[in-house]
Amino acid sequence: MNLVDILTAVVLILVSYMVFAEFRYTLRRRASENWPTTGATVDSGMIAFRGLPSIWYRVDFTYSYRVDGLQRTGRFGLLVGNKKSGEELRQELVGKNILIKYKPGRPEVTLLIDRELGGRRILQGPSWTYR
Repeated sequence: MNLVDILTAVVLILVSYMVFAEFRYTLRRRASENWPTTGATVDSGMIAFRGLPSIWYRVDFTYSYRVDGLQRTGRFGLLVGNKKSGEELRQELVGKNILIKYKPGRPEVTLLIDRELGGRRILQGPSWTYR
């Protein structure tokens, strides 16, 4: 096996993973169309390095909400270009009220209603929404 074959295999695996994750997220979005909604509050955010310098930083946020008298938490992420913009976004969103949907009978499974926050696409993949 030569270098081109190895790189091709790696690229195919990565693309397959991204397509599969997006497909699962899309299915969850469709399934959640009639789920009940509730308010939540963004509690905290943490800037994390996710790849090449200056292009892949992510701010991982947690949020809290109450269903059936129990306090619960969820999480989502937003991609940013650098640490400084991540910190600005974190400061902007912590404490913000958001709307979420939760699965009837399993209120720990949630999705944010909005697809964007702070002008950035929300990352809330299946591993964050299935528990």
